[in-house]
Amino acid sequence: MRPRFSLVVTLFLVSGSTGLLYEVAFGKLLGYVFGATAYAVSTVLAAFMGGMALGAYLGGKRAARIARPLVAYGVLEILVGLVVAVSPAALEALTAAYVHVAQKAPGSLAILTAARGALTALVVIVPTVAMGATLPILSRVVAGEVGDRSRRRLSLLYAINTAGGAIGALTSAYLVLPALGVRGTIWAAALANVTIGVTAIVAGSRAPAAAANEANEAKEEAPKPAASAAPEHGPYHENTALAFAFASGFIVFAAEVVETHLLALLIGNSAYAFGLMLAVFLVCLAIGAARSPALAEKRGDRALALGLGAAAISLAVTMPLWAELPRLFLFAGKHVHSWAGRELVRALAALLILAVPTVFLGTTFPLLLHRVASMPDVGARVGRLTVVNTVGTIFGSIITGYFILPALGSQGTLLGVVAALAIASVLASRVAAGDKGSAATRFALPAAAIVVALVLPRWDMARMTNGANVYFSAGPPPDRIEMVREDVHGGVTTVARRAEVLTLYTNGKFQGDNGPEMAAQRRFAHFPSMFLRGNEKRVLVIGLGTGTTLGTIAAYPWERIEVAEISPAIVDASRKYFAEPARGSLDDARTVLSLEDGRNHLLVSPGGYDLVTMELTSVWFAGAASLYSREFYELVRARLADGGILQQWVQLHHIRRRELAAIVRTLRVVFPHVALFVGGSQGILVASARPLVASRAELDRIANLSGIQETLGAGTLPGLLDELVASGEELDRFVAETPGEPIVSTDDNLFLEYATPKGNVLDYWQSLRETLAMLDGYRTPNPAARHLGP
Repeated sequence: MRPRFSLVVTLFLVSGSTGLLYEVAFGKLLGYVFGATAYAVSTVLAAFMGGMALGAYLGGKRAARIARPLVAYGVLEILVGLVVAVSPAALEALTAAYVHVAQKAPGSLAILTAARGALTALVVIVPTVAMGATLPILSRVVAGEVGDRSRRRLSLLYAINTAGGAIGALTSAYLVLPALGVRGTIWAAALANVTIGVTAIVAGSRAPAAAANEANEAKEEAPKPAASAAPEHGPYHENTALAFAFASGFIVFAAEVVETHLLALLIGNSAYAFGLMLAVFLVCLAIGAARSPALAEKRGDRALALGLGAAAISLAVTMPLWAELPRLFLFAGKHVHSWAGRELVRALAALLILAVPTVFLGTTFPLLLHRVASMPDVGARVGRLTVVNTVGTIFGSIITGYFILPALGSQGTLLGVVAALAIASVLASRVAAGDKGSAATRFALPAAAIVVALVLPRWDMARMTNGANVYFSAGPPPDRIEMVREDVHGGVTTVARRAEVLTLYTNGKFQGDNGPEMAAQRRFAHFPSMFLRGNEKRVLVIGLGTGTTLGTIAAYPWERIEVAEISPAIVDASRKYFAEPARGSLDDARTVLSLEDGRNHLLVSPGGYDLVTMELTSVWFAGAASLYSREFYELVRARLADGGILQQWVQLHHIRRRELAAIVRTLRVVFPHVALFVGGSQGILVASARPLVASRAELDRIANLSGIQETLGAGTLPGLLDELVASGEELDRFVAETPGEPIVSTDDNLFLEYATPKGNVLDYWQSLRETLAMLDGYRTPNPAARHLGP
């Protein structure tokens, strides 16, 4: 007899969870090497999915020859666990190779993309091929028998693996990664895979006779279903099924790209929010997959057309809800004040938007699996369907993210997904019904979806970009939205006008303006520049924002100014709407712009910077904490010239003492000399390997430059030392007296990434006042005496 189905399901559930844990953990490790740009992320995703597709092909091709498929599955799981366990060391070894290639071909996106893809494949090819082969091989265990039972089991197996991915997404964000770190997560998941493998081998070996005879049974029974091939396989011949498998993968991932893009704008940008959104999406897909056998039994050959049509109409009907989500957060902000409560509100919002259309999307591929489940060569057929479906997901994510979304925007792209689903539904209905189906039967749901989509009003972008999800509150609406730019690089970039003040936002989060915040943004440049002592050859600006800081940097006599900005939309906004505060610095002959994230720019740079200055978004943004880790600070120090300076913004609002102390301590571990300034209620950290002592004579010399006078206003450079709060021993005392064990944030423990989002429940003004009052207790007496020399 076959192994117990409940055991197989349990093993595949855990396997789906570990697979998602690997994907998240590997994504972080590879991001440290290749960067966090959309191009780098897409290349890594393509390498992952490509390995899975190759595995599905090989597994399907060889499944029929395997006498003990559960044993083979166990061997694959053990292989995954063992290879993944050593992968972090392999990634460290590949870093040097990537840096060598990048330095040999600076600025070549094609060469960098090829290098990223090849090096990623070297690390992930074995585990991803093994993971991809598991479904075709396990299909031999649970399917291959004539009848509905076999069909239900294969669909359920696919559903349970998807549900495992949802568990992995949820636990990775809220439990495993915060508790174990990146490497601990990988090793724990690897141990789980080895345990799965051993269990599968033991279970599969207990019935050798039945397992060994399965291939012969398939041969003996092959002629029997041949006579009824048409009823079993229906009108969906293999080429037709493969075409729908590709379309299913393409459309589902196209929907995922645009919906994730919108959810980041409307629900959140933290690591928690992304894990939550992915979990909700996968749960809904799993429910759809689990319900697909019932749909197939009830609707027969028309089930696929019905599922596609229902997905189209439900997606169209729920589209207006996207523009209403900010109202939900504003309402919840008055009644829900805990972090856990607000995370539940985010989950509710994601479910409201995703549940119905994603459940129907989840039926499409399992319905195709359902058709081949009772065939003797089920493993090979499942393998081919999985390969084509995976290839469709790769094309769907890349084409939608890079071409369709920027061209049509999020609402237009969703309308395109509705249209694609409607067309696919009509085609599926035509295949199923032949000439017998009536036009009304084929066109009812697709036509309704198109009609609903066409009459929908345009979204209110002012409300959708008000950032209500960040602090569950929002300021007064702007007079006008001057710019809206959507892409996979920077999310949704907007410029809002209120009276004469223009404000720049990313996914509803404030990034700068041409009004009150300019004073602080200019100080981001002035504070560290005081300590340069005439060393003004090469500077790197990480994060452009409005360009105000860059414009201030350009006022100094630098020979070369490098700018690393990840979002092309931010660059366009700065050039068009903030040219005056940026002082035209993007067009300065000394300025060299790189559309890259700052960490990767530093990694592949030969270094020699006299100053690295950063104007970043908040620490709690997913991925932003990688620019506050010990490894990043060590990279900066290695790329600084002798006596070079690092400047970094640190938020003083919506942050708890423990997280602020961790930032300071992490910086102090790498740089022996650190000072904390407060300008315009913003924290500015300045660090160097050399004592931070400004030269009065040098300050007097550069003070006469017209650009310095223009950006400094009525103050003086020596007078900026009055804004120094604490340095040296005072900062050490602040860290030492912070309750709890002192923490150093690293790329592995991810402390800041998972701790800082919890500060967003604090009141802005109250948290700012409390932080400033707390820091005042560690104020450095007479800063000029310590930090100003002749």
